Amino acid sequence: MFSPVRNILLRMERLPMLVALAGLVVGILLADCLRPALWVVAIGFVVCCGVACYRRQTVWLMIIMAGAFALVLRREAEEIPVGRQQMQIEILSLAHDYPSKQDYNARIVALHNGEKWQRKSLDIRVISSSALNLRAGDRVVVDTRLWGYDEQTSYGGYMLRVGKMGRIYLDTTNILQRTRGKKALGVRLRSEAMRRIEMLALTPAVESIVAAMSVGERSALTQEQRQSYVRSGAAHLLAVSGLHVGFLFVVVNLLLTPLAALRHGQLLRMFLAVVVIWIYAMMVGFSPSVVRAAAMFSIVQLMVALASRSDYLNTLCFAAFMMLVWDARMIYDAGFLLSVLAVIAIVEWAVPAWRWSMPKSDRMEHNTLWRRALRRVYGWFVSTVVVSFVASLATMPLSSYLFGEVSLWSVVVGGVMVAMSAVVVSIAMVWVVMPVAALGGVVGWVLEHTVALMNGVAQWCADSNIMSYQISISLCSCLLLYLAFALMTLALWSLPSGEK
Repeated sequence: MFSPVRNILLRMERLPMLVALAGLVVGILLADCLRPALWVVAIGFVVCCGVACYRRQTVWLMIIMAGAFALVLRREAEEIPVGRQQMQIEILSLAHDYPSKQDYNARIVALHNGEKWQRKSLDIRVISSSALNLRAGDRVVVDTRLWGYDEQTSYGGYMLRVGKMGRIYLDTTNILQRTRGKKALGVRLRSEAMRRIEMLALTPAVESIVAAMSVGERSALTQEQRQSYVRSGAAHLLAVSGLHVGFLFVVVNLLLTPLAALRHGQLLRMFLAVVVIWIYAMMVGFSPSVVRAAAMFSIVQLMVALASRSDYLNTLCFAAFMMLVWDARMIYDAGFLLSVLAVIAIVEWAVPAWRWSMPKSDRMEHNTLWRRALRRVYGWFVSTVVVSFVASLATMPLSSYLFGEVSLWSVVVGGVMVAMSAVVVSIAMVWVVMPVAALGGVVGWVLEHTVALMNGVAQWCADSNIMSYQISISLCSCLLLYLAFALMTLALWSLPSGEK
């Protein structure tokens, strides 16, 4: 067989979850287009499972039916209340903070049918006046109407696809009862982390950035700060995502390195690292990107503990597969798509590019201590720049299609901003875990100056419009660009290992 084709097929054999994920996505998209009844999909899934037990070649068909079943099951379980009625609503998190109003992620937990309360679970958006001062965990009983989204509009169709069934407008006239809910463990952990960050006595402009990057507390961010980071292409740094979980993964493994010297120390290190990662995910609110990253790094941690080699692309596909099985509507979530594309680009393009750019190791007798240290610093700097460049380039078509805006600043200064954010998140999280008072002055000084430099870079980029463009591409153009990206990736796979 032709050598490049053989290389591609060999790589595909090591990526069973990539093929499974592709089949699941096909099933979800087909179910969204055809809108089959639940009983039809359920029977088809059971039949395919039975056939797959006898003919393994039909497993792919079973996976497609599983994707369709996951989407239809989610939609059938949601019945939108019609007209004005009493509802019990739980406030989940703040989505957007405007000068005169707030936009919250919320859930309808019960409906009153005129006689009694009936349990319900519908994800919605709540738009309320700033005077209400709602917060996560609050429960309110309201007498109002749920305004459904129009599926024919682009925004309404998007909100329905990601699982938001409608929106409710709240003010003092339609609230019947309000109770401050007991803070969940994650909220209490975030409050304690904020208390420790406040011990550093940072300036307000710096403290708000540190809180947003390290513990996901964005309520103190000003509109000017948000806009400057958006225009500089660094808005993703203000929202805790897989990047921040990656920083935590590295820091935790470094802190737990001494455990490796103990008997069964690797297993203990794995257990503690996974626990810390999921506690952090709970603290920042279990957003889809954080859950996906936590699942992926937990698998990587397991592979490290078992001294097993793992293909990171296969690990990512496994995490994405499980999340789509749990909630198939995530396939339309912008954050889900952007983070998956970014990680795929990093694994398949940034890592080979970094290896190619690194100088060859010197012979052992000439490989002095200072040369090894210099090589590590150089490698860290190059990897940061390459990762930022590749991730920005890979997500640019989707950002242009979804938001109609492209910022090339993320390509130019993204590496520097990511490197500084790594310093901020790592130091802040170590301080939150171990707030040694004697080191407070040093920690505060480093955070103050690093964040001040980040804010200065973001503001400078925002004031210069030469690298920001209003570009909106069609869905067809977006898909063609990613098809080209996939073909180039296959071309890279066709090369022998030594040439990558």
